[in-house]
Amino acid sequence: MKIFDEAQSKDFWVNASSKFNSISEASKELNLDRGTVKRYMDKFKLTFLSQTKTQIPFNEIKDAIITYGGISSAAKMLNIKSSNIRNRLYNEGTSMSKIMYEYQQKIAPEQKLTEIILGDCVITADYHTPFCSVLWVDRVVGIGKKENITQLLIAGDFFDFDRLSFWAKESNAVDITVPLDEELDLASMVLDKLESQYDKIYFVGGNHWLRLLKNITFSLSSRKALGLVDRANDPRYKINEYFNWILIDNKIRVTHPKRARRIDYTLARDLSIVHPDQWIVVAHRHRVNDGFTPSGLPMLEIGWLGDTERMRYVQHTDSTYYSWINGFAYYKKGKLHNLTEYNYDWIEIDKEECNA
Repeated sequence: MKIFDEAQSKDFWVNASSKFNSISEASKELNLDRGTVKRYMDKFKLTFLSQTKTQIPFNEIKDAIITYGGISSAAKMLNIKSSNIRNRLYNEGTSMSKIMYEYQQKIAPEQKLTEIILGDCVITADYHTPFCSVLWVDRVVGIGKKENITQLLIAGDFFDFDRLSFWAKESNAVDITVPLDEELDLASMVLDKLESQYDKIYFVGGNHWLRLLKNITFSLSSRKALGLVDRANDPRYKINEYFNWILIDNKIRVTHPKRARRIDYTLARDLSIVHPDQWIVVAHRHRVNDGFTPSGLPMLEIGWLGDTERMRYVQHTDSTYYSWINGFAYYKKGKLHNLTEYNYDWIEIDKEECNA
């Protein structure tokens, strides 16, 4: 009975997988039926020694994960099963995320939250260049002029990196994606427009930013990535390396999470519990919501600055994406304003930017 109780834990089976060669051997030595052994091994995604051709040195596995950008790719190059690598990572008390983080810190030791925005600021996100909306880029500039704000935060996904999309590769659609050099040319033009109003432009990473880092196996700092659009050493640009959040006036937490949640407000609400003294502004979902945290502080989701009509995967007939809403926010004199097509009179700004 004791052995069966112990068999409920993953640690028990990790140990068994490194000790026995097969289901039959484990069944005999542990006095458990073969079905039970197989069920728990499958449950914890583990394999026995006979399913691993060699015990590859762990440093070699780490190097492969970094070089080839993930567990599946590393397993293919090492000619072993992905489950074996996961097993080795578990035994070593680490994970792919930790390995990548440690490597990123090693090659870019300056990566830390070095900037806190002070004062009035326009808060934007999700341009997804080259699919950005010219109209909404003009509106970002127009609001800055009207409100006399010269600081801009781009809270994730300024670039789309369309050619590097996992979905394009999965659907064999790489040939219809936008070439990287063309995307970067357009991105540079958009930045030219934003620079006409903003003296400081703060960048935060996002899930599409990670498309680039993954494809170069995290071997380039985010600051150097701005060199793709000739801004690596431009003093107007500030970037929070590796992090996907930033603070404004040490109280407004603006975040672009790696993964979005389907249900409105869940991420903002959970963040407000972890950071009860901060206002919460969330990007990524391309939605707009206004509300308050449980402690009564502002809690916003901001819209996106892309053109839905040109965003390819929104048009898929089997898409489960909700409708996306254009918009952004600005912070001025201690107050947050969340702007959309429907809660602001854009006539004056659109007319002025059209004639600019």
